[in-house]
Amino acid sequence: MLKNRKFIALILTGCMVCLANACSPSYPECYEDTDCTTENNHKSYDEYCLNAKCAECRNDEHCSSKKDESYICNSGTCQRINGYCNPDAGINCPAGQKCRDRRCGPECYPETVEEDCAADQICENNRCTAKPECLSDADCPSGKICRNKKCVDAPVCQPSLAYFDFDEATIRSDAKSTIEENAQCLNSRSDVSSVQVVGHCDERGTEEYNMALGKRRADAVKKVLDRFGVKHVSAKSRGAMDPVVSGASSESEHQRNRRAEFLVNP
Repeated sequence: MLKNRKFIALILTGCMVCLANACSPSYPECYEDTDCTTENNHKSYDEYCLNAKCAECRNDEHCSSKKDESYICNSGTCQRINGYCNPDAGINCPAGQKCRDRRCGPECYPETVEEDCAADQICENNRCTAKPECLSDADCPSGKICRNKKCVDAPVCQPSLAYFDFDEATIRSDAKSTIEENAQCLNSRSDVSSVQVVGHCDERGTEEYNMALGKRRADAVKKVLDRFGVKHVSAKSRGAMDPVVSGASSESEHQRNRRAEFLVNP
């Protein structure tokens, strides 16, 4: 019994000595923040106690005060926010992106193109690009036509467009007359090397469906040209990607987009 009393007395004495000398755990173990802000092993630490371990931070404020607002606390470590930007501080976005509310995002949006892009640009695929010279032949001066969004000299033979009914690839009577006139023009010229028929759709329907419908339309026109002896004819589809009237709402506007174009190569 006497030995037990002596042992307990030694333990109590040790605790009192430890308290008197401000005993603390060895870094990086900790009980509280003060265990992480004193000099330990000849090194000065300014850290915080997190889950009994000294860490660089415990919340976002610890990082913003140490570094800047672009850093947040992630599992005890200060890490820069993904996509953070601040042009005033020299923290810029990658090429093709724009800084909004200190976050990098797409360079432009169609609905805010006037704010995002220059006056001579449009927003295409969320990038600011130069305005196209034209979208249809009507945008070009006399004697020129629109090809790949540029006004170019009219080809040796300038075929007219053939139009289609909604969700149809059948050649209607007026389109048949147009195609026959185009075939006569093409056959009368010896300087026509090839013709490409491009099928287009209005903007209703899925992308996949419109691509398939546009190809059926182009193939139908090609068959007529083949019957009239036009050589070197190919067919492709652009679906609804190149509307004459973008954002069409009326049936007459949709009709202008349901068409077959004839691209003539001299």
